[in-house]
Amino acid sequence: MEDAEKAVEQELDKMKTELVSEPELQKVKNKTESMIAFEDMSVMSRATSLANYEILGDASWMNFELEKYGSVTTEDILQESRNIFRNTNCSTIHYLSDN
Repeated sequence: MEDAEKAVEQELDKMKTELVSEPELQKVKNKTESMIAFEDMSVMSRATSLANYEILGDASWMNFELEKYGSVTTEDILQESRNIFRNTNCSTIHYLSDN
């Protein structure tokens, strides 16, 4: 269990100190674009997305979703990682098997 915790901490520390590579970021952006495109193919999914954006404040935000994802930079990820992945934000739960 301790080894797993240390491995997670190492990856989080890496995210707080190193920039994500441009190819890695582009890969995630491409996957996100594909996911959004296929998700909006059904009327029910489109209606759900519109409803979610309306709850967040404005259904028209859905029209800018891809643009927002596309504008994320490696520096943005580094800065947000430093803001989010702090020990004061950490909660750990251990699930142990009986066998």
